[in-house]
Amino acid sequence: MRRVSRWHSGVVATIVLTTAGLLVGSRALLLAAIVPITYLGYGALSSIPDPTDALSVERECSPRRPLPGERVAVTLTVRNEGRRTLPDVRIVDGVPDELEVVEGSPRAGATLRAGQETTLSYTLQPRRGSYAFGDTRVRVRSLSATAVATAACPVTGDDDLECRVPVDGLPVERDTIAVAGAVATDSGGPGNEFHSTRDYQRGDPLNRVDWRRYARTGELGTVLYREQEAATVVVIVDGRQSARVAAAPGHPDGITLAAYAGVVTASALIDAGHTVGVVGLGVRGDVPGVYTGPPAYVEPGRGVDVGGRIARVCDAVAARATAADGVASSQPKSDCATGRSRQSDEGATARADGHGTADHLETLLPERAQLVVCTPAVDDEIVDLAIALRRRGYTLSTISPNVTGRDDAGARLAAIRRQSRLERLGRLDVPVSDWEPDTPLASALGRGFGEVIR
Repeated sequence: MRRVSRWHSGVVATIVLTTAGLLVGSRALLLAAIVPITYLGYGALSSIPDPTDALSVERECSPRRPLPGERVAVTLTVRNEGRRTLPDVRIVDGVPDELEVVEGSPRAGATLRAGQETTLSYTLQPRRGSYAFGDTRVRVRSLSATAVATAACPVTGDDDLECRVPVDGLPVERDTIAVAGAVATDSGGPGNEFHSTRDYQRGDPLNRVDWRRYARTGELGTVLYREQEAATVVVIVDGRQSARVAAAPGHPDGITLAAYAGVVTASALIDAGHTVGVVGLGVRGDVPGVYTGPPAYVEPGRGVDVGGRIARVCDAVAARATAADGVASSQPKSDCATGRSRQSDEGATARADGHGTADHLETLLPERAQLVVCTPAVDDEIVDLAIALRRRGYTLSTISPNVTGRDDAGARLAAIRRQSRLERLGRLDVPVSDWEPDTPLASALGRGFGEVIR
């Protein structure tokens, strides 16, 4: 609590009017001196309550346990629990130092009557790790602004964030992508889509009898629907060090976003009844049931155990984003190359590495597996790997988070090269979901993910 002297002009006015009134003997001037004296008295007598007693603060984070790269909506509610109106309340929430606010503001100002509350909202996008909120600082001023109190108010509700992939299974309750629950085949049987009819056979379910045909001809027939089969899908998550590129300090990098895309995709596919596995490029498996590698590999399967192993691999990939201090540049090394000979050497190396990794993956992957590659596509190596797998006969789709969103020359050049890589995939009929991290992943994939499972 402190006092602020704001009425210097009032003191001067009082002295001048009083002196002038006495010198000239003017009652009017003496009466006029009462006005600034009144302001001075009001400022001296005004007071404010202790903010920690007068205010209650509650914080809510949704979700409180986000996946790496998932946005977190933070809502802070400040309520005046006292009996007096607080004319000037200024609030600053204690955002974790490691995180950057991507939308909204953690600061607000308001006038609060007794029992009234104000709410401020902002959005965070954490990388993998644990984050603790600091104190919520509140400053209260009196109406005259001569009494000021600043305090760290206790906060109820959420006081931390735990950002990692859950190791006990995939979060199937989250919003998922709009994929069909199964893959249509060319054979008839139980299902949803009409396929054909045949003569009734003893034992056929009554709900599949063609009663219209019986009413028309007196003959029993059975309706066959297009059978639905689960697909075998392997999600390839780009955890290579070269993918550790962020659009700006405090933003999730390409590894984090690729791991998040891999988790959401695998979750949706498992929930839809498909057989799902995962490949973690750049990491080793360290739990039972996971191929050590590198790359770490979970054989396609179903159930909680498989979901847990997939989650562990994706968490290991996301951990690479926080393994080293600092944030990588938004311009990867492969995009910083200058000179034709150097670019040619890098391209040749990338192609060689891509074919070598493809040969290794071919020994691990099931023959008819469909592949979903989650990568920021910031270098040629990952694109050459995808093309090599496509030419080996695998059905391939790509989910690519964009980490080249900065408005500078280097980032614009990186964005052009990234777009060129995605176009290379498109020319081979590889569906590409170009994901802007500012857009929820579920809605981004819902628009263009229909061809992933075919």
